[in-house]
Amino acid sequence: MKKILLLVAALTLGITGGCGTKEDTPEDALKDIQTAIANQDRQLIESRVDVDKFLDNLYSDITVQIADNIPELHNRYPDDPYFWNTPEFIRKYNEEKRGFYMSFVNASANAYFDPEMKPDDFVKLFAIQCAKEFKNICAAMETKTNPAKIEGNHASIDFEVNGDTTPYGQFIGNLTFRFGFEKDKEGRWHLINIENLNEIIFPIVDKAELVWPDIK
Repeated sequence: MKKILLLVAALTLGITGGCGTKEDTPEDALKDIQTAIANQDRQLIESRVDVDKFLDNLYSDITVQIADNIPELHNRYPDDPYFWNTPEFIRKYNEEKRGFYMSFVNASANAYFDPEMKPDDFVKLFAIQCAKEFKNICAAMETKTNPAKIEGNHASIDFEVNGDTTPYGQFIGNLTFRFGFEKDKEGRWHLINIENLNEIIFPIVDKAELVWPDIK
């Protein structure tokens, strides 16, 4: 589970480039997030997405998708004992391990936005290594933002990610994330979730198994 969550977070937060505009739209919120990622600016990204809440909800959403697709995941990866279990077990196990897994994921996000973090324990050492990989993933991406689809205070943006010709780019391949946004009372848009995890869970797991085959 940790490897899958880390990879989804890396790809989601690996959107690079861009700058904000005066008129606030979902596209502008996404551009602010892109700028924050490129500049490793925690304050800017927190103005557009509650990172801790986003990652915690992402953990829950990934758990649902894994549990719902356990039979096919077991067929794809019969040697991975994590996929030997029932959907009920996956839901219970992931909830019991939430604090453990999220400590690594949150530490990795903190390490990305704090390049001066010192590796004074195992978690921070692992987090710093993950943050370096996040940067490599960012550098190997070419991206395309499609126009937002807005309904009231909710919006969706299809965000296409295409890997370049480097090994990291070939690993990334081609993915489309559908990002969900909500508008607050002040009229500012904020990223809240990934809406199409059900469509991309299998290629994400495939990549996670390839790069981190021994992390459960």
